[in-house]
Amino acid sequence: MPPSTRIPRDDDVVIVSALRTPLCRARKGALAHVPPATLLQTVLQATLQRTGIPGSDIEDVCVGNVLLPQNGAGAMRMAQIVAGLPAETTALQMVNRQCASGLQACAMIANRIATREITVGVGAGVESMSTNSMQQIQPPQVDYNGTQTTDATPYWNNASAMDCLLPMGVTSDNVAKQYQMPRHELDQFAAASHQKAAAAQKAGKFTAEIVPLSLAHNNQVVAHDDGIRASTTPQVLAKLKPVFSPQGPTTAGNASQTTDGAAAVLLMTRAEARQRQLPILGIWRGYGTAGGPPPLL
Repeated sequence: MPPSTRIPRDDDVVIVSALRTPLCRARKGALAHVPPATLLQTVLQATLQRTGIPGSDIEDVCVGNVLLPQNGAGAMRMAQIVAGLPAETTALQMVNRQCASGLQACAMIANRIATREITVGVGAGVESMSTNSMQQIQPPQVDYNGTQTTDATPYWNNASAMDCLLPMGVTSDNVAKQYQMPRHELDQFAAASHQKAAAAQKAGKFTAEIVPLSLAHNNQVVAHDDGIRASTTPQVLAKLKPVFSPQGPTTAGNASQTTDGAAAVLLMTRAEARQRQLPILGIWRGYGTAGGPPPLL
C-alpha cells in the first residue's frame, strides 16, 4: 500500500519533537569550550519544556556518539539527570555507528516503541569534536601509544582490514575517483549548499528547531549555526589546495566541517501523542543498514 494511503494506527511510531543546538565549528566555533554533557542536557531540557512532558514519563534515552571516551555513558547519564529525566524512571544507553550514530539512536528507540517495550523515548546524538578530536585509529592489539601488546600481524597483513583505518578525507577522494566526480562539480555543490543554508538561516527556517545556549564563560548566547558562509562561491573554493592527496578533490572548503552540537528527537505511539495533544511531525516507517567497502566508507 502506498505511504499516502496507509491508514493511521494507534501503534504507529511518531515523532513529536525534534530539537538541536546550534551547530558550530570545532575548536574555532562558539561551542568549542562547552562540554558534551552540557550540549545534551540543553536539548533534553528543552524537549521537556517545549512539549510539557514530565521527564519521568520518558522511559528510555538512546544517545549516539563516536568520540567520547568509553562512549561517554557516565557523562551522558549525568546530563540526563540534570535535564530533568530522573534516574529512577528513565534508562539511558549509548550507541556508536560512526556518522549514523544519532540516527541509529532514533531507530533503537523507535524499535522499542514498535515492539511495545516502551511507549515514550528519546533518540539523541551529541559530539564535541573540539574536546574529543579524532585520534589515529589503531588496529586491535595496539594501544594508543603505539605499543604492540600482542601479535597484530593478522590485522597488518589483511589489506581489507587495514582499510578500516583510512581517514574520511581519503575515502572521500576514493569515492570521487570511483564515481568520476570532478573537483569543480564538488566545489559547485558545496557553494550551493552554503548559499541555500544561508538563505534558510536568513529566512528563519532553522529558528524553531534550534535551542540557544547561554555560555557561562563569556556571558554570550549562541543561537545560530556559525559554519555557514553566505559569500562562498565555486571560484573561491577553486583556490583551495587538496588536503588528503596531491590531486584529490577534497578540500577544506568542500568537505564537511568538524562540528560541535547535539540533537534530540522525542518519539512515542500515535495514541500517546493524541492523548497528550502533541503535534505529529513525522511517522517512523523503518530503518535499514548495509555494509560497504572500507575504502569508500
